[in-house]
Amino acid sequence: MSSLTLEQLIMLLPELLLLVLAVIIMLLPGRGRKMAWLVAAGGLAADLLMCLSLWDVNEFILGGGYCINNFAILVKVMLLGLALLNVIGSHDFTDRVYRAREYYALLLLAMLGLLIIPSSTDFITMIVAFELMSITTYVLPLAELDNPHGGEAALKYFLSGAFASALILYGLSLVYGFTGTMNLQDCASVMLLLGAHPLLIVALVLLLAGFGYKMALVPFHWWAADTYTGSSSPTTGFLSGVTQKGAFVVALKIIVVYSTVFAPLAALLLGLLCVATMTVGNVLALKQHDVKRMIAYSSVAHAGNIGVGFVVGGSGVVGSFVHILAHALMAIACFFALQLVLERKGGTTMQHFCGLAKQMPGLAAALMLVLLSFGGVPPLLGFWGKMLMVVSAVGVGGWYTVLALILVLNSALSLVYYAAVIREMYMRPAEIELLPAGRNGGRSYQLAVWLSVALLLGFGLLPNWLTEICSSALLNNVMPW
Repeated sequence: MSSLTLEQLIMLLPELLLLVLAVIIMLLPGRGRKMAWLVAAGGLAADLLMCLSLWDVNEFILGGGYCINNFAILVKVMLLGLALLNVIGSHDFTDRVYRAREYYALLLLAMLGLLIIPSSTDFITMIVAFELMSITTYVLPLAELDNPHGGEAALKYFLSGAFASALILYGLSLVYGFTGTMNLQDCASVMLLLGAHPLLIVALVLLLAGFGYKMALVPFHWWAADTYTGSSSPTTGFLSGVTQKGAFVVALKIIVVYSTVFAPLAALLLGLLCVATMTVGNVLALKQHDVKRMIAYSSVAHAGNIGVGFVVGGSGVVGSFVHILAHALMAIACFFALQLVLERKGGTTMQHFCGLAKQMPGLAAALMLVLLSFGGVPPLLGFWGKMLMVVSAVGVGGWYTVLALILVLNSALSLVYYAAVIREMYMRPAEIELLPAGRNGGRSYQLAVWLSVALLLGFGLLPNWLTEICSSALLNNVMPW
């Protein structure tokens, strides 16, 4: 491996800064909640600016094992921005949480893993980074000591993650045994040279199953609703809105490797998973009376939506990344809104949302916009990603047209339960009075909600800028390593 030059070391500063800041936060005094929040928020903002400065850089470093290109920078900027939004909203939450330092330190370490994933050019680096992200987030549901469901949520998340990791590692061992390399581009070249082999099909199934768990695709979704519901809402927003998206980046890289030989088979398997995920997630969400659990199942359905673009390929992948950003913003906004409702009305069932428009009109308006974006109502950002995927699928034709139709029908089905929440807020009288506001009145929650809504509206009204950036980064780096 060649030595690391100063110029190359500068390219690694975003990753190194997160590691240093995580250590600094753990060394803060026991009651340094405010300082921990400032260090985390400032560090993520600085990281975001450093990554933006690397746009249009195309370099391989660390002996070719790490790549800085527009694909990697796009993913890093997107994830850092979402994490910063989550940290901003978490201020009031961690102000009363005993383990505030640990919460922010683990969050930064999870972001370190997420930043390594898009730049990794071999399976070993990618999986180690993914496991770093996973292991640190297993503990996050335990940050709130008075949450009676935190232990159950953490345990289910850990067990499902451990099982998924075993499937992934076994699948990669078969890939290595057949190709003799862990480098992504070399794996693709060997597969193209030697052609299809049953061993590689078994490896593909194992990898799709393993990352299906991580992405919460049906039938590997059983942990998601319990983990998302049992965790505190700020934690759930980070898990659903940020860390889950790392699995989609890894899945895209694996799909590109396998597309050299197994494109039809990989598309068919992933397409069937997406159809099952969209349908089952929406049907289960329809049956929920607790809004938090409803949104958890909705996140499962949206994982299937995102996967449709990966199945179609081309501009469909651009639609997937637009929808990844849209869903992340919607999830973060929605879960912070739910946290505020929980603190002011004592719960998150449908009964707690009755009359919310009169009691908290600003929050109700923001939540309505978020729910409409979830359902894909234009001109909000939640519409454009789905539209790009549908147009791409119809353009390809064949069974992809059926896949597009199923996506449209599921979006229409989801509007039923999103509209039910809006009906409770605006058309039913309040049944539960507001509790006294806390010390900060949930201002950080409201700030995160309205920042997310502003981005959903801004990108939704001017989608061309976002889609052009995604197209440039993705389609010009179709082999992003």
